[in-house]
Amino acid sequence: MSLFSPFPILHTQRLVLRKLIVSDKEALFKIRSNAIVNKFIDRQVPESISEIEDFIKLIEKLVSKNEGIYWLIEHNNEIIGSIGLRHFNDDFSYAEVGYELHPNAHGKGFMSEALKKVLQFGFSSLNLNEIEAYTHKHNKDSINLLKRFNFQLRPDKKDNDFENNVIFGLLKNEQ
Repeated sequence: MSLFSPFPILHTQRLVLRKLIVSDKEALFKIRSNAIVNKFIDRQVPESISEIEDFIKLIEKLVSKNEGIYWLIEHNNEIIGSIGLRHFNDDFSYAEVGYELHPNAHGKGFMSEALKKVLQFGFSSLNLNEIEAYTHKHNKDSINLLKRFNFQLRPDKKDNDFENNVIFGLLKNEQ
């Protein structure tokens, strides 16, 4: 049984956070292949639409197995980014949040709006106790976003896969 069926569509004042579908592949490719978006993300940059199609299948599998949830961020019917929760622990008290935003949408408060809604969903609807974010130590915009939402640096935690990442955490009762 999927926790995310029906898929939870989230609305903010200016945004719709919705399910990723195959017809979104070109828009998602423009975001995930953008050099500015990938500046602080250590991942394989997609070189073709077929790689995005594979990514969409991966996301569908994660969602159906309750291993993650991934929303596209839409503003005025244009896809501007994504945000999601994944790496849930066994009792669903913990998840990691991840996000990306096309540079054309930077500096307009969109990610703050989306993150606020996803945190509400995680802590209220999923009853998570803690949400963490892994971000590059030089990604000042991401770090500042997390600090605005009371995320605290977890200096004792290390990302073994990416040595340049720092980890921030937010407990349900600290928000």
